[in-house]
Order: sequence, then structure tokens, then C-alpha cells
Amino acid sequence: MRRFMVLCLAVPLVLLIAVAPVAAATGGGSGTNFSSFTESCSTTGGRQVCTDTNLSVGSNGDGTSSGCLQISTYSNSSNGRLTFISDQFGCNPDVSLTVGSDYSVTLASTVIPVQTCAAHKRSCSGSTNVTVAASDTVVGDVAFTTTISTTVVGGCTYKTTVNETLAQLAGTMTINGSSLAEQGQLDILTETTTFRCK
Repeated sequence: MRRFMVLCLAVPLVLLIAVAPVAAATGGGSGTNFSSFTESCSTTGGRQVCTDTNLSVGSNGDGTSSGCLQISTYSNSSNGRLTFISDQFGCNPDVSLTVGSDYSVTLASTVIPVQTCAAHKRSCSGSTNVTVAASDTVVGDVAFTTTISTTVVGGCTYKTTVNETLAQLAGTMTINGSSLAEQGQLDILTETTTFRCK
């Protein structure tokens, strides 16, 4: 399972250094990332054709989320040779992702415009609106990790605390009204930096 992204949300160190010395200050933020994957295959004339569908959502850093969809189709011959057929990809910069207290995830129905890249074509073309949604629940145990680091620069000491929650998911992805069983992952990252200068 590919992780969609890991966002660095702490105030950049160079900006903190530029701030005049004070007794203490705090900064930080959080990001929620969700990824979902499903694969379907069929065999025709001795050739297996598979379609991989990846749906991912990541934080924009301003309280909103972006959603991206990629649908890749390829064939697998009897001798194991993989042949690219087509790829569709697109993003929507403003989608609605809800995470429950039990870490269940719901992606509200949203439209993502995608372009198609076909085999033997030099560029991608067209723009097709695809309606997507997802609903997932936790599979197994949820992992919680806390990392604390300290950096001293001149007369200032910076303490960074990173809390990460990671959960494996399973549920349903809906593409243009068709429901597909899928597996997913939820990654919630919260990073806070405090600093004290002499």
C-alpha cells in the first residue's frame, strides 16, 4: 500500500530563527491522509487484463483536503509480460473527508476531472468527470507513535513533538455509481514545535 504523502507542518526552522528572542512561543499543525486501493482482473483469449484503482486524499495545510484518482489498465500475457493499456488521472483541490472517533473514514461523493493517457500516445488528452466516494472501517489495531526531538541553535532551544496515528482500513469505493471492495490506510499526523530563547 502506497502512502499518499507525509506533510511537514511545523514552522520552518529558518523562520523561527528570524523571530526576535522571546520567553517562549508555540506553533504547529496537523494533517490527515487517506489512501484506498482496489484491483480487478479478467481473462480473455489467454490474456489477463487488470485495472488498478487508487483513490487518495491529503491535507492542503489550510484545513481543506485534496482528492486524487488514478485508474491504470494493463495486460498480463501467459509468459508474464506486462503491457500498458491506459491510465486516467486527476485531482480535486477541495473534497470532504470525515474521520470518526473510531477512525472510520468517509469520503463524501465528489467529482474529480481526469485525463486519459493511452498507450503509444505522446500526451494525455480529454477531461472526463468521475464521481467518487469511499467508506472504510478499521481492520486490526490502530498504531500510535510519538516522537520528540530537541534542536539548539544559538541561544534558542526548539522542541518538536510529532504524534502519528496509523490505521489499516477496508471498505467500499464507489466509482460512477459502481461499488468496489477496497483496502485503505489512514495516517493522521500532528506536529507541534515550541521554542525558548535566552
